[in-house]
Amino acid sequence: MSGDAPRGLTGRDSIQAPAMTTITSEASISDLDINYEDEVGEAMLEEARQAEFSPEVEEIIRDDGVLGDRRFFTWQWIYYIFGEPLTIGPVPEEHRQIAQEAKFLAGAYITLVDDLAEKHGDKETFWELAKAAYPGMTPDWDREDIRRDYARSTERVWNALTDRLQAAPRFEEFVEPFMYDLRVAVESMDFARMSGEYPAFANRAETWQFETAAIGVYVFWDADLMFAPSFERDDYHEFREAMYEIQHMWRLGNWVITWEREVHEKDFSAGIFVEAIRQGVISEDDLERLEDGELDPEVVTDRIRSSGIVGQFVWDWKRRRDELRERAFEMESIDANDLVDKMEWLMRSHLATEGHR
Repeated sequence: MSGDAPRGLTGRDSIQAPAMTTITSEASISDLDINYEDEVGEAMLEEARQAEFSPEVEEIIRDDGVLGDRRFFTWQWIYYIFGEPLTIGPVPEEHRQIAQEAKFLAGAYITLVDDLAEKHGDKETFWELAKAAYPGMTPDWDREDIRRDYARSTERVWNALTDRLQAAPRFEEFVEPFMYDLRVAVESMDFARMSGEYPAFANRAETWQFETAAIGVYVFWDADLMFAPSFERDDYHEFREAMYEIQHMWRLGNWVITWEREVHEKDFSAGIFVEAIRQGVISEDDLERLEDGELDPEVVTDRIRSSGIVGQFVWDWKRRRDELRERAFEMESIDANDLVDKMEWLMRSHLATEGHR
């Protein structure tokens, strides 16, 4: 920062771009060859808008609690992606509707608990509602000293989720992995809360580890496995290895598409911001000033946009995609290339719906 630059909302020219680490590998969205054009995006957006919930699930979403406070299209999009686009191959047609609802409800639970950690920093309500994921623990949904709106909405989501999972033909076989992976996601959400409370807590290595795990890919596809009679148990170890890379691709896609919106929302948990601080593109002081309304958000977006960091993240998505395509998986009941196709589809959907969710 210029020594004589005044503090406050002083415009883009008041901050000098610092020297940055050389970025050797970058890519653009067009380099991904995912067949995305404006016409494709418009069609995908309209298809998501046409998604219809079952009456019970829609009644939960339209309640007068925190679920109803969100854009209806946000929930509609989540429900839509957990249908045919992101349902794994071994789930037969007769189970696809209930598997879609189960994944959606798991996603709604993760979203609500994550909001408490990341947006509200509400440790008491977060850990009370997170008890649902832990053995031998049950949330006190009626506890008086926590956020009652979140407790009521989350209870309804959790009960509807467990009803569907318990009806699955392989519930007993995969409920323990499901609950373990849900606990991993919960612990990862708490990392975001800690990073918000203690800015110096955030670092690149742990952001990659925890922010990526908070996506919940393992949770969603564990739910699918409960409804997949033809899935070969011997494939599970390789399936989990594939999910590890898929989860990183999902998170990378989310980061590169949403980071500019998150600047304006003052949500700086994404890896792009952690990397921008590490490289000296922005500082923690810049983000504090932005939160206090003393810095124009465009200062931050311009500096990150011109740094090449976003291109580096896109390149990493491409690298992981290409390596998964080339890897010789030995799974009999799941096609690894189909999983990669799903991530390409999801990237297109992120592009098509950004600004609408």
